[in-house]
Amino acid sequence: MDNTGAIALTKNPEFHQRTKHMDVRWHYIREQVDIGKIEIDYTQTSQMVADGFTKPLNATKFRTFVEQLGLVR
Repeated sequence: MDNTGAIALTKNPEFHQRTKHMDVRWHYIREQVDIGKIEIDYTQTSQMVADGFTKPLNATKFRTFVEQLGLVR
């Protein structure tokens, strides 16, 4: 993931006033990290393949996205 704040929340079990109403899924993810079932690592936004499906792309980023997907002409 490319959100360092979300990564910090999965690794720090400390209760934060601003996160007390967080969705249950975040607690589930933290639990899975704690038991070692998943690992959360930082990935640069430019390397996030899914961004090509959700963001507008200029020609250069489009070509990179196509390569990341392994598509050929």
